Amino acid sequence: MKRIALIFAVLAMLCTSVLLCACGGDGESSKTESSEAESSVAISTPVSESVSESDESEPANAAVFTVTVVDGDGNAVSGVMMQLCKDSCIPAKTDSDGKATFNVEITDGYKLSVLTCPEGYTYEGEAEVYLESGITEYTVELVKGN
Repeated sequence: MKRIALIFAVLAMLCTSVLLCACGGDGESSKTESSEAESSVAISTPVSESVSESDESEPANAAVFTVTVVDGDGNAVSGVMMQLCKDSCIPAKTDSDGKATFNVEITDGYKLSVLTCPEGYTYEGEAEVYLESGITEYTVELVKGN
């Protein structure tokens, strides 16, 4: 039993030593090396080339395409599920101003569809509207039911 306890103690010390080495240890020389490594990274990365997380998620030439949904009287309609497709589809729901936004630059080949309308409204336009390159806004009119 004492032999098993001794083996576990030796294994625990070995594991601790390995972890300390992997984490940089606790000696002054490892702290100095770590600080020097951090300094060289900070110095070698110019500020003008650093990129924030939000910059990475949007393309460099990102644009916003806005769809406005109104009824026959020009009133905004909220809760309309829209879809913009090219290679893949992006859904968006209109807000209280009747607007749905897509963070894309429209190029030829994008198509816009009305997926669902709120109760009391119908869409009687084209099933899919093919958009022309460079447009940033589009208006869809729904028909208000009786």
